[in-house]
Amino acid sequence: MTDADIRELVRHGATIEAIRRHRARHGGTLLAARAAVEALRWEFTQASGPALSAFEAELEQLLRSNQKILAIKRYREVTGVGLREARDAIEARADAMARRR
Repeated sequence: MTDADIRELVRHGATIEAIRRHRARHGGTLLAARAAVEALRWEFTQASGPALSAFEAELEQLLRSNQKILAIKRYREVTGVGLREARDAIEARADAMARRR
């Protein structure tokens, strides 16, 4: 996702509007659009340096330790989302981490 307007919306915290625009422009499900925007938001937090929340740091540590299932469980506990949505978000986060390496 390289749309400049969507990136700016995410950068300024307008997540819902970013999801709407992503879905309108690229199609797909709401969950896929949310996962894409969540991955972009996460990339922005990584670019800003060590200002990760404790939850994000915990997820990153679980993914680095190859514990994706535990990361999904923890994501569900904290956010209250369903299994598919949590899996999509964690996979997007893992993909973003892999691209950084």
